[in-house]
Amino acid sequence: MRRELAIALVVVGCGPPAAPSPSCPSGTHLDAARASAIETRLASVDEGRAWIDAARARVSAICFGSVSSPSVITTDRTVVLSSALEEGEAAARLGHLLVHAREGLPTDMVGRGQGDATCDAAVERALTLEARAYVVEVSLQAALGAHPITLAFEFTDEMRAAPRTQREAIALAYLHAHPDGGPGIDGLESAYRALCR
Repeated sequence: MRRELAIALVVVGCGPPAAPSPSCPSGTHLDAARASAIETRLASVDEGRAWIDAARARVSAICFGSVSSPSVITTDRTVVLSSALEEGEAAARLGHLLVHAREGLPTDMVGRGQGDATCDAAVERALTLEARAYVVEVSLQAALGAHPITLAFEFTDEMRAAPRTQREAIALAYLHAHPDGGPGIDGLESAYRALCR
């Protein structure tokens, strides 16, 4: 509504020019109604609302891709969510991606390639951030009453049973044990190591 009002003001010659529409990566598209519904679902729980408040200004757009599209945040801070995700699952994944928007992109940590020792440290930092984001996502899945199918993780039950202080270590151990990925998880360690080198 505000954007439509801004455009109307420009058309009649009043007010500042409207901001350009955000663009989506090739093969993805904007869907304002779906994005709003997912944000509203995420904001329906305290933890989700806190992540929205902390990172909303750092996200340029929320776009949607095909059923096979990964759900990621790009280097220009565009969130891409797979159209296959149901609303609660998508909202929890948005929370995961807002962790990266606020705390840094793992790809930025490994994209400088400085040799094996430095790559080992960079990959470890990137995976630690990923583990933190998975803790948030699993917590949000439970809080939102989501029943994930695409993003159902093998470590979910173990993580939920563990004290909060141990959950990040569980996710990190899983990422190390599955460098080429597992159900719902891409091969993060292998990909980050290849990017660093």
